[in-house]
Amino acid sequence: MASPSLSSRAVLSLGSNLPPRGHWLDLAFEVFREEGVEVVAASPRWNTTAIGSPPQPDFLNQVVLVEAVRRGRAWLELALTVERRAGRRRAVPKGPRTLDVDVIMIEGETWCSPELTVPHPALLHRPYLLRGVAQLVPGWVLPGESRSITELARDLLSGSWAGLGPASPGALEG
Repeated sequence: MASPSLSSRAVLSLGSNLPPRGHWLDLAFEVFREEGVEVVAASPRWNTTAIGSPPQPDFLNQVVLVEAVRRGRAWLELALTVERRAGRRRAVPKGPRTLDVDVIMIEGETWCSPELTVPHPALLHRPYLLRGVAQLVPGWVLPGESRSITELARDLLSGSWAGLGPASPGALEG
């Protein structure tokens, strides 16, 4: 691994809703290794319902903390590289996909451009994302917030979100 001053850490989300879903998430880890990206930690995998349209199968999702000699847009380029390796096609906007890789947070960085918004706007609205980020980087603080990601998760992950658990072993294959 490169000098700590040259490397940065990012939180990425992985999602697939086309079979074999577990294979596509595993492929992301292979591509990370090939690209010189260290996976520091990974959340459990969660089965989640697809949000919005068009109607489509459930997703298998996972959140990962990665480290490499990269900054800002280079994390987005990594995400797109991983998606291409999985044969991701964008024929239908927000349609089913072999693999979706999103940049959720980058340590010490914020971005707001047409291509990249960090922290990701869905972070506080998708339970698996918030729970995964809180597990992986509990002390990180979102810009404009005084509370840690763990404190935010504790406040938001109640009620209907409280029952979110890891995917069952059989669900990992579909």
